[in-house]
Amino acid sequence: MKQFYLPTTILSGSGCFAALGETVASRGRRALLVCGKRSLRESGQLARAMAALRDAGVEVVLYDAVSGEPTLAMVQDGLELARDKRVQVVIGIGGGSAMDTAKAIAGLYDHQGTVYEYFDGLRKVQRRGVPWVAVPTTAGTGAEVTKNAVLMSPERKRKASLRHDSWFADVAIIDPELTQSCPPPVTAASGSDALVQAIESYTSIGAMPITDALAKEAIARIGRSLERAYRDGRDMEARADMLYGSMLAGMALANARLGGVHGMAHPLGCRYHIPHGVVCGLLLPYVMEYNLEYTADKYAQVARLLGVDTSGMATHRAARKAVERVRELVTAVGIPSHLAPFGVTPQDLPTIAQESLPSGSLKHNPRPLSAADIEAILTAAL
Repeated sequence: MKQFYLPTTILSGSGCFAALGETVASRGRRALLVCGKRSLRESGQLARAMAALRDAGVEVVLYDAVSGEPTLAMVQDGLELARDKRVQVVIGIGGGSAMDTAKAIAGLYDHQGTVYEYFDGLRKVQRRGVPWVAVPTTAGTGAEVTKNAVLMSPERKRKASLRHDSWFADVAIIDPELTQSCPPPVTAASGSDALVQAIESYTSIGAMPITDALAKEAIARIGRSLERAYRDGRDMEARADMLYGSMLAGMALANARLGGVHGMAHPLGCRYHIPHGVVCGLLLPYVMEYNLEYTADKYAQVARLLGVDTSGMATHRAARKAVERVRELVTAVGIPSHLAPFGVTPQDLPTIAQESLPSGSLKHNPRPLSAADIEAILTAAL
């Protein structure tokens, strides 16, 4: 038996960010606003958010300390601030890092102990924390519609998820206008992550007809618009495609899970400080090549969704066209094709393989992956 679950209310469309004040006010009168250090302020959206919240009668506690990928320290500091100020609702505005930080703060707010204890498995998430509202400003992780927060411990060189069914956002505000200021490298990395999530959730062993429908729409939207959004950030049609595609992929992965790319991406990103979307986009063609014999039917469909004319092609040839098209697409937006420039060496691969094996994503890959298989894929990607 498979289950699809998504309790989040989704507000979407250009200009829907204007609903932030009333959305938050209906859930609490004192809010922690979690965001990054610069981009939201420089775009003018932070001032706009603060004004809307004040006008709605919401007292705002600003936590703008998110930088890079979310660490345990970022979450713990924000958690202590939220508890000290007795906030009633949490808002995450930004990319996946800001939303995952907000998600973990909201989720652990009413729990005993520190985030470190939950990360290390010494305590278990038991219940809902306080409500939280998600506002993505990049099209990538789909964190606005997932129940897990991907956190990193630089000291342990470990990256893992904390999750609970109650951690879904109460409301996600999906406004394509907020993504217009996203610079090309971030558009490329976040968009590549969204593409990977769409394809991996489509071919996951946890996939079902509901998630297939979501993933296929996500693949089509991202495939036709990723390069356009990268080349011209003011292309609102492409920006909307990317944001909705990212959200749809997030909805799919929240229920179907992911695959080999994400299983390997976490240790690589943590050890070599490779941006998550970059390492995901880099690995995707190599993992698809490995999976080809096990999921040719779906890869043939991926090729068609990505705009490849597969008329008259045998299934296996059409599936291979999907691998080729994905490689072309991620290359066109500047994603590197090899790991060696990031400092990865052949001697590192056994360790990376062992660190990848416990991943739940790895276990949902359509073709089983042993340590030797992981090493072979990484060797090809060097």
